[in-house]
Amino acid sequence: MNTSGRERMKIEKTTNLDCLRAVIKTESGRSLGATCDPGEAERIIRTYFMTEFFPEPVHVFFRIAE
Repeated sequence: MNTSGRERMKIEKTTNLDCLRAVIKTESGRSLGATCDPGEAERIIRTYFMTEFFPEPVHVFFRIAE
């Protein structure tokens, strides 16, 4: 049982070598940042989940090189 009242969030890693940029947004559309560095993307997402009182699901959108 989670005594903190927060749901457990799962972070799934995806590697996309052609990525120009990963745009990170919450379910409601709030922008958390954009990066092509997987480490920085993970830090942005982890910081969001650790600091938000009621975190939403996070989506990462990749812009692919044409």
